[in-house]
Amino acid sequence: MTETKVIKEALPQYLKGENQKAVLIIHGFTGYPGEYYELAYALNDEGYTVSLPRLPGHGTNRNDFLKTGWKDWLNHVQNAYYDLQAQCASVSIVGLSMGAVLSLILASRLKPERIALLAPAMAVHDKIFYYTPLLSLVVKKIPKKWSPEKNDSEGIIVLGNEYWSVNLTKQLANLNKLMRVAKKGLHKVSCPTLIVLSEKDGSVPLSAGDVIERGLHDCEVKKVILKNSPHVLVSGEEKDLVKEHVIQWLNQGDK
Repeated sequence: MTETKVIKEALPQYLKGENQKAVLIIHGFTGYPGEYYELAYALNDEGYTVSLPRLPGHGTNRNDFLKTGWKDWLNHVQNAYYDLQAQCASVSIVGLSMGAVLSLILASRLKPERIALLAPAMAVHDKIFYYTPLLSLVVKKIPKKWSPEKNDSEGIIVLGNEYWSVNLTKQLANLNKLMRVAKKGLHKVSCPTLIVLSEKDGSVPLSAGDVIERGLHDCEVKKVILKNSPHVLVSGEEKDLVKEHVIQWLNQGDK
């Protein structure tokens, strides 16, 4: 049996800020908090209190992941939001991929000041994804290509072998469910919304932004299209631009 051990790079972060504003950062499906440390520190430098939780079943191993589902992930970030709300005058949310889907659900139920959706998984390139609720009943996993890069740490290699070398159909079906819940609640989102997408994203198409815009009603929307970023926008060559857009967007809440 695989031992449950949180990889160092997946440790959550909580950074106390100097003002009364907070930001909840939500990582993506099979992602980990370490991808967002740089953004979290930058937001904290701006005075924000920042919470960057580790979603249940993430950052450890595949067996842990399979014991969790969409309700676990949603409840976890909702509780993190409540914790920030108890301490600060306002809370904004930043989410990437599935994290952006969770952000939309929270925004439809709560009242964040602003949200920033990075590569929001409200549509995907892989058409098989849309059949995962049925596919998961007959196929448990689908192998996928993953290999470590030259400078990857031991922890990242562990995460790669556990999460990124296979598609777990049960968990993709959970993501599919989250997407459908988010779509149903889009009309209830009323806060200013930033959408950042990339033309080179191999997972989320530009049409995901259209899905969101069509569903929103009576709220300010800004869309940014990047040219050269991979799916994890905060790790690509345009990561500084992404960080700049997010900070500028959240700071507009002060005006």
